[in-house]
Amino acid sequence: MDLFGVFYVPNFLFVTLAILISLYFFGRRTFGFFAEHQFKGPKPMVYLGNLKQMSQAGFVNIFFDWKKQFGDVYGIFFGTEPFLRLIISGNEYSENMLSAAKDDHWKYLRTVLAPSYSSKRMREMVPLIEDVLKTFEKNLNKIADSQEATDVTFLFSGYTMDVIASTGFGIKVDSQEDPDSPVVKNARKIFSADFLKSIVGLTILFPLLGKILNKIKPGIVLGNIAYFVDFCKELVEERKKEKNTSTRKDLLQLMLDAQLEGHEKLDKKIEQELKLENITDWRTKRGLTDVEIIAQCMVFFLAGFETTASTLSFFAHSIAMNPDVQEKLYQEIKEKLGQESPNYDNVQKLTYLDMCLDETLRMYPIALVLTRQAKEDCIIKGMKIPKNTGVMFPVMCLHYDPKYWTEPEKFDPEHFSEENKAKQKILHLYSFWWWATNLCWNAIGST
Repeated sequence: MDLFGVFYVPNFLFVTLAILISLYFFGRRTFGFFAEHQFKGPKPMVYLGNLKQMSQAGFVNIFFDWKKQFGDVYGIFFGTEPFLRLIISGNEYSENMLSAAKDDHWKYLRTVLAPSYSSKRMREMVPLIEDVLKTFEKNLNKIADSQEATDVTFLFSGYTMDVIASTGFGIKVDSQEDPDSPVVKNARKIFSADFLKSIVGLTILFPLLGKILNKIKPGIVLGNIAYFVDFCKELVEERKKEKNTSTRKDLLQLMLDAQLEGHEKLDKKIEQELKLENITDWRTKRGLTDVEIIAQCMVFFLAGFETTASTLSFFAHSIAMNPDVQEKLYQEIKEKLGQESPNYDNVQKLTYLDMCLDETLRMYPIALVLTRQAKEDCIIKGMKIPKNTGVMFPVMCLHYDPKYWTEPEKFDPEHFSEENKAKQKILHLYSFWWWATNLCWNAIGST
């Protein structure tokens, strides 16, 4: 191809150059978003966004650095997706509800699931938990007798999985005695780093890649999650066979009871009929479909498994590294329980234990960040957040902010004494909000 009659460029080179230029501009097509809305932020790289900086400095450390550099509000990019980092306190933030789901159907799900973890249900669960605890105690004693170092996370993950299976679904997985059981192995693989997870990570950068991969090999992006889809499907089908005979009132049964009578799937006709009614959200009335029930089962298994096991591990580590705290906790248990066996009611008296758990969650939050999407244009403290903008809340920055915590780097349960709690604003405890709202794990986790 002749350019301006001066020199010749081969066609293939011209086409290649045109493609590269197009790819470059396509990869940075969203990068003007924050400048347009007058938000500061670190400079993104084509396609990668700010992921390279996160990788180099560390996912947690980089957010502390950016907070110092850009303040409480700034824009970042996960690949080409813009996210607004937001650190705002006070009632105005709460009223705008950016950190909480507004969807009426989410509220409906909470209504359905909450009875599983009422005080009455928790008391009924205690014998089931105690049964699992006997095996845990036996394994712990073996390790103590051997005087060898051990990975407590491995122990806690088996214990947690058995509790979830028993209290949520009325089944016995026995993962403590059989750590190589398919349920535990697949759960651990989901939270481990491997090649497949790298592929999944690429789909964050290139969403189209996920669609292409699933066309080539359906379910590849799901990876080991596909195992739990099938596992939960089987649980649902087995329980349905027990219809009219099952007396269980666990999580699974409560969801099945809430299913729209005679409609495991929502067809278009039912959907249209319900939408025609004058209700805020038609989904709140139609009940749960099989897909939703299976999805909740999966979240219960996977989110509960990892978060509870990790929190218990951090708790054990923190207590071991702070013998003064350990001794005070021991004395509280000795004084308030005496010779009584622990049960749902007398454990509520252990206020220092609660303080230790809260401090563990402050230092090692379940979620490092919380993300939401603005459902409509919002103005918060004079800042306009456009509709559909991703909003990210940096939990670690808040949990280690010296404005709210004295000596935030120190494990100190006194941060949650009655006196100190009265001074604090609960809105700063985002990880605790997550803990309390995610499938009522506040109840089962504490128990």
